[in-house]
Amino acid sequence: MIGVEFTSPPSVSIHDPNTFAGAPKNLASRVAKRCLEKGMLILTTSVYEVIRFIPPLNVSAEEMAVGIEIFTQAVEEVVKEG
Repeated sequence: MIGVEFTSPPSVSIHDPNTFAGAPKNLASRVAKRCLEKGMLILTTSVYEVIRFIPPLNVSAEEMAVGIEIFTQAVEEVVKEG
């Protein structure tokens, strides 16, 4: 499993360098929804703006490349929406 954290919630610490007030709201859940629409299921966490990737142990390089492309497109689309 590996995770991608978009930003820490402000309630953690105002001194956290990963806290960014200008980050789009609910970014992780919106990216996860967009990935699902594109055919890739990923998980979010309940508190942090984090997406978790849990690929099967037998995932191929080609499948990983497709997943990376879907994730990249989803992030770009959601960020453009604001």
